[in-house]
Amino acid sequence: MKQLFFLLFICTTALSYSQSNQILDFKIRFSPQTIYNQTMTNSASYELTYEGSEELLNTLKSSGVKNPTITNSTVDMESVFKTGKANADGSFPVVIKYLKSLDNKGNTIIPNGTLIYGKGSITALPKLDSIVAKGIDDISKNTFFEIAKSSFSQLALPEKKLKVGEAFSQESPLNIPIGPLNIDMSVTTIYRLTSIFDKNAYFDINQIYTANVSSEKLNNIIVSGIGTGKMTYDIPNYFTSESSIDMKLMFDLKQDEFNIKLNSSTSIKQTAKISKYK
Repeated sequence: MKQLFFLLFICTTALSYSQSNQILDFKIRFSPQTIYNQTMTNSASYELTYEGSEELLNTLKSSGVKNPTITNSTVDMESVFKTGKANADGSFPVVIKYLKSLDNKGNTIIPNGTLIYGKGSITALPKLDSIVAKGIDDISKNTFFEIAKSSFSQLALPEKKLKVGEAFSQESPLNIPIGPLNIDMSVTTIYRLTSIFDKNAYFDINQIYTANVSSEKLNNIIVSGIGTGKMTYDIPNYFTSESSIDMKLMFDLKQDEFNIKLNSSTSIKQTAKISKYK
């Protein structure tokens, strides 16, 4: 029995030592002649509460405004990202095909079969340059294209060499409209490498939200928010195979005659199944 415990101790120590000395070459890349089957689910809940005089609240009630107003929404998306053969300079064609894009009311966000084309490289993320979508006008087509480009830009993460326990951060802007007001925020996302096992690296995600408020229409505003999640990084394919994050935001807007409180919860889950072809 003592020999068994000793063997387990040696194995555990060796594994911990091995992990602590591994260096992860972290970078997000698309490879030529590769298919990425991707899914994304976005679930959100909003609770908007008005506070003020009885006269104001009665006016809202007579106008059909519920207090609090609770809204729930979900968006489910499935897409296929396919890359072609690499040219002599390392560039290759890319195409994204949207298979499904539905909200909780059954409405289509991006028409099924929509194709987005671009050009990729073995040293940088692809750049999208055109869209083909049937049965919609040019304005809607451009809107869908901008949505796709915005979503795609979120893949860009800094390249880092990390040991287990080390972290890196990224700041990104966020604009949230609340009635006539636009709340500009900055989001600091911290990715901490927790372990490396087999062909995957595992990260904890933490987010901090900071408001940049400058409006004469506001006497006072309190904003707070946090986010937590997990990420799995596919080491051989230089890509995120799975991620999830839960975000909570609270806004307390104080005006002369009334206050508005908004609490929101958002959960985003993404997966990618990667396969090669010749």
